[in-house]
Amino acid sequence: MEALFAAFSIPAIFLIAAFLWKKFPPKTISHFYGYRTRRTMSNQDIWDYANQIGPKMFLTLGLVLLIITVLGYLIFSQKVILIVIFAMLIGIGVGMFWCETQLNKYFDKNGNRRTKH
Repeated sequence: MEALFAAFSIPAIFLIAAFLWKKFPPKTISHFYGYRTRRTMSNQDIWDYANQIGPKMFLTLGLVLLIITVLGYLIFSQKVILIVIFAMLIGIGVGMFWCETQLNKYFDKNGNRRTKH
C-alpha cells in the first residue's frame, strides 16, 4: 500500500506543480523557480516564453504518469513504483527535449526572437 501511495504521489506532484506554475509564473528571471537553463535565463523574452510552455510540459507528464501508474498497478502491482520512476525520468528528458525544440522554433541560439519570413 505504501508503494501505491508513493507511485500515485509522483504524478500528483507534477500535476500540482503544473497548476501552481501556470497560476503563479515567475515574473522575472530567477535561479530558484521556473524553467531554468543558461539559454532561458539569457533574457526576459525567452524566459517568459519558456515559463509559458513549461507548465504544459508538466501537465502532460503528470497525466501520462497517472495513466502509467494506474496501468502499472493493475498489471505489475509489486513493481509499480519502479515503473513510475523510470517513466518519470524518461518523461522529464522527453519534456525537456520538447521545450527546447519549441524554443528553437521561436528563438535563435543567443535567445533573440526569430523574425518571420
